[in-house]
Amino acid sequence: MIAWLRAARSANFYKKHKRLSKAFIVELFRDIRQNSDSPSNNLFHHIKEPVGGAAWSGISFFYEREPAFLDLPPAHSKERICGFVVLVEYRDHVALFKSNLDVPSDFKAEYFQRVGNDKIEAAIASADATFEQIQLRNMATSKYALRSKTLEADNLESVVGPSGASRFVPRGYRVRRGEAHYSATPSSGRISLRSDRANCEQLVHWAVLVIDMLNDGHAPASTFIRAFARSVSLDSISPNVLPTYMAVDVPRLTEALFESEPMQLLHYSGGNAVLLNQGQINAVLSALNTAFPVKRVKGELRIIQPDTNLQIGTLSIGKTRISLRRFAIPDIENLRIEPINRVAGEEKPGVPLKRYIDQNNLYTILFSDVAIAYLDGALYRDDSIADGQQFLSYIRTDPRLKAATSEKGMFSPSHDVFDGESIFRVIVDNIAARDELLICDDLGDEWADFIGLDGYSQPKTISFYHAKHGQLTLGASAMHIVVSQAIKNLGRIKLSSNEIASKLPKWERTYTNDHIETLINRVLRGAAKNISEQIRSALSSPDTIRRVFIVTSSLSRDQLEQSFAALGSGKAPSPHFVQLYWLLMSYFSACSEIGAFPYLVCQP
Repeated sequence: MIAWLRAARSANFYKKHKRLSKAFIVELFRDIRQNSDSPSNNLFHHIKEPVGGAAWSGISFFYEREPAFLDLPPAHSKERICGFVVLVEYRDHVALFKSNLDVPSDFKAEYFQRVGNDKIEAAIASADATFEQIQLRNMATSKYALRSKTLEADNLESVVGPSGASRFVPRGYRVRRGEAHYSATPSSGRISLRSDRANCEQLVHWAVLVIDMLNDGHAPASTFIRAFARSVSLDSISPNVLPTYMAVDVPRLTEALFESEPMQLLHYSGGNAVLLNQGQINAVLSALNTAFPVKRVKGELRIIQPDTNLQIGTLSIGKTRISLRRFAIPDIENLRIEPINRVAGEEKPGVPLKRYIDQNNLYTILFSDVAIAYLDGALYRDDSIADGQQFLSYIRTDPRLKAATSEKGMFSPSHDVFDGESIFRVIVDNIAARDELLICDDLGDEWADFIGLDGYSQPKTISFYHAKHGQLTLGASAMHIVVSQAIKNLGRIKLSSNEIASKLPKWERTYTNDHIETLINRVLRGAAKNISEQIRSALSSPDTIRRVFIVTSSLSRDQLEQSFAALGSGKAPSPHFVQLYWLLMSYFSACSEIGAFPYLVCQP
């Protein structure tokens, strides 16, 4: 009955980790049947059938499963599903075609090995490829950063500039090569060709063609794909470069639980399984949504719980991947994850959540070398970081910040200006000096500490200013709150008539802080009665520039330059500087994504 098979040219490609004997494949197919409910007789069952220099094996049968949309009582009849698996072995690779059946993850881990991103790029994203779609993932772990984005066009290279591209990793793409349309997802090794459905022999021939491309593709990758962060091998890491932070990919886990697959979480205790509801799942996701420090202690890479400073897990760096050897936090203890519509062939009753996170590479790891990050099961390097010039291009200085002693200063009923040694005064007198309209929006439902508008310049500008005072440091702790505030309010910088109208009563009053009403007008420059007209005029101009400023006394540009110079000479940065770098890059990236120009103003 193999002659009945008609399937898409779409498969997961792996390198062989071990030789697959006939006995192993027979045992594999037996396990797939045993992990299925009420399997029928096989529609087809073939072991190591030769086709040219390749061999293929396949199995297909009907089985039962509960419909995802029904909660059936025990003993009720279920839906009848048909599935198939076809394995094509050629040279040192395997192609896995499947539908409604799957190979157990333990078998994959033992016999299959991930195909390198560079191999897939050389085969699919070669120089003659025209990119039509690309899915990107940010290298940053900050919860405030744009995590992912999808771009699509007839020719992406002609409409997407390289600026900021190196901070993103390609997770999947679709290309056009002549008349052929290929899709690839490097993290899973999935490669597809848009075509009519094919019979078994055609699938085998296509798999052989792709494997030859993976083995023999030495052509350079497309200039477009080379603009993004590049995949590098784990053995390229210097021995003195160590992991500093690990973060679980909570967005992808959330997607698996609620959207794409979907999956379900169950708590196992004493042989009983209890299904978690949405509120309980959200609590688990919240517990996982943090950056866990990683420290090397006695040769072991320990994952630390930041609240308690206790070890909760360990990382292991192998030749081909970084694995979670242990990850034990109370919130995921005894939790298992399984598909609501379980695909036959997989283990039941699901797998421990920790193991699922590890097997699916649902974590990002940052290193003492800020140029590299491990995500989606691969190591990537952002070559734009080399000398820090891109980072430093966002940094401006103001010498008055050296003398700042507070963020806002002291207040009394007689105050009609902010104190001279406050960052607020530096913003009013220096940084926002050119703004014809300057409003203090501090406290309450604030969008920024100050909102400025320059309607005389060409083009006009709308600016948000966020202030932060602190001791001079290269650590990230002092910046977390102000970066969070700046990113959270990015959507406000577009402004709207209704939002402005709701703000006017606040702006018409004098400034009050800590229950002390001062004589400081919130509208520090410009006419209060014409605010709506001035903002409306700026919004009506198609080329109005939007800017976001973080103004802080806790950073020095000289210290930043020295840190990048030390990086260039091969010295490893401190973990605090790595965290600061990624935190600020998330701010710069988030602003760029909405078309705003980000700046950080600090001490010289």
